[in-house]
Amino acid sequence: MPTIEISYNDFIGLIGQEIPLETIEDRLFYIKAEVENTKPIYGPKNEIIDHELQVEITSDRPDLLSASGLARVLKGVFEIEMGLQKFDVESSGIQCNVDPSVQDVRPYIVCGVVKNVHLTDALVRQLMQLQEKIHDTHCRRRRKGSIGLHNFDAVEPPFTYLAEKPENISFVPLNETQEMNGYEILRNIAKGRDYAHVIDCFDRYPLLVDKNGDVLSLPPIINGDLTRVDMDTKNLFFDVTGTDEYIITYALHILLADLYDRGAKIESVEIIYPDKTKIVYPDFTPTKMNLSLQNTNDLLGFNLNLNDLTTILKKMRFDSKPIDDDTLEVLVPVYRPDFLHEVDLIEDVSIGYGYDIMEPELPQSMTVGGELPLSTFERKVKDLMIGMGFQEVLNYVLTSKDDLETIHPFTGFNEIAEIANPVSEKYTVIRNQLLPGLISFLSNNLHSAFPQKIFEIGPVGIPESSVVNKVRTVPRIAAAITDYATSYEHIQAVVGGLLNNLGVPFELKTAVNPSFLEGRVAEVFVKGVKIGILGELHPDLLLKFKLENPTAGFEFEELPLFEI
Repeated sequence: MPTIEISYNDFIGLIGQEIPLETIEDRLFYIKAEVENTKPIYGPKNEIIDHELQVEITSDRPDLLSASGLARVLKGVFEIEMGLQKFDVESSGIQCNVDPSVQDVRPYIVCGVVKNVHLTDALVRQLMQLQEKIHDTHCRRRRKGSIGLHNFDAVEPPFTYLAEKPENISFVPLNETQEMNGYEILRNIAKGRDYAHVIDCFDRYPLLVDKNGDVLSLPPIINGDLTRVDMDTKNLFFDVTGTDEYIITYALHILLADLYDRGAKIESVEIIYPDKTKIVYPDFTPTKMNLSLQNTNDLLGFNLNLNDLTTILKKMRFDSKPIDDDTLEVLVPVYRPDFLHEVDLIEDVSIGYGYDIMEPELPQSMTVGGELPLSTFERKVKDLMIGMGFQEVLNYVLTSKDDLETIHPFTGFNEIAEIANPVSEKYTVIRNQLLPGLISFLSNNLHSAFPQKIFEIGPVGIPESSVVNKVRTVPRIAAAITDYATSYEHIQAVVGGLLNNLGVPFELKTAVNPSFLEGRVAEVFVKGVKIGILGELHPDLLLKFKLENPTAGFEFEELPLFEI
């Protein structure tokens, strides 16, 4: 979870009321922000003039990644300012035209103008910190979104967002003295090297320019030195570009809300897309969600009425109105992306009510906990494998389709459950077998001493339309050995030792599988049912994984063994 640093004096100024440091630390804990460390700041006469707070924020609350965001919530908790925050937004009359050339590169942009800003050391630190924390977390290190902050008075609207060939780009990057093209920026500047992977796969790079063709930024890499912001800057222009319109939109709203809380004036910008669609940003119109009084009381064990619920929601910075005797229509701020379901609102009600004043109750039915029979069985299997010199590994359930397809599945389950919205190219599918993960693990540990003997007990996912989530979870057991002289006989001895010690009668039958050497592979049957495979991996597979030594492995269904 991200950790931020805030000044106690700046924080109190934003809240607008003197509150003891101990009280601040206590209340922050209950709103998903835990103070990890408090460091006194000393003045010239060695007296304490301030405190620096290191605060850990939960990953679902990007609006709390600054002193302004935290103060906004605490003002409601302390009943200093309750209800939905109102934002006055005027039209700037400025347009930003989106060129068709960015469609396949980085298609979305949102913008906003902030005027009459009074930049202080505390504000600058908070603004830069907020920008980088959003970049590193929700924006996935600038891949899904990146923020540009500019001196508005140094450029002339309207603006154009386009993609240009790297060799045709020419501007002075921030903190540099010479003009560079796109290739030079990605190669010679630290930020360019850090984030080159986001855009260097394209033949054109995104660019934001003004009316005169002057460059504001090369997203998501770096701004132009032309729009450098200093302590004398009074008017700011924000651009947030990316591949996820939802993420960049709430990122813009979080940033502008912080500056509005510090007395700045917000103006909107009209974004014009190639199909002539016009969208005005920012738009602080709240979203609407329904909240059931009955569901809230049932889930939390409370006995609230609608007036109680309305008051608590105001403390948590929401507005609401009754729809009927049981339901409230709640207005949710646009800078809160963590609301997906009614239960998210109920969580905020529990926070507003106060975790510390809830009275614990014993459950109505008393039960005695115990280990599941399957867990007991798995523990025995682990003990046996460790006793035979194997080390347990735990691979991710999510993996890539390429890795899975390197080994032919032994069970006939050729279908793979794919993730609809993967966050990484490495994790796009749910694994349907364990062996590929073990072989990949060995290939990443070629520097370790031999022999290498590893095993895993874990779930795989088999696509099945009849179940609720369309994937049936099946527990499996797998192991692999690699050494200078590993052969089929070595893995067969392990299988025999494991199944015999478990008291499971089994039978081996010759098999054909392209992932294993012909004549060095067998299928395992228990009570006439095929449960797995063992064998010596084919040399082509060893080459693919860069394994220098012979490797053998097995994989079984777990449930048939457990049932016996």
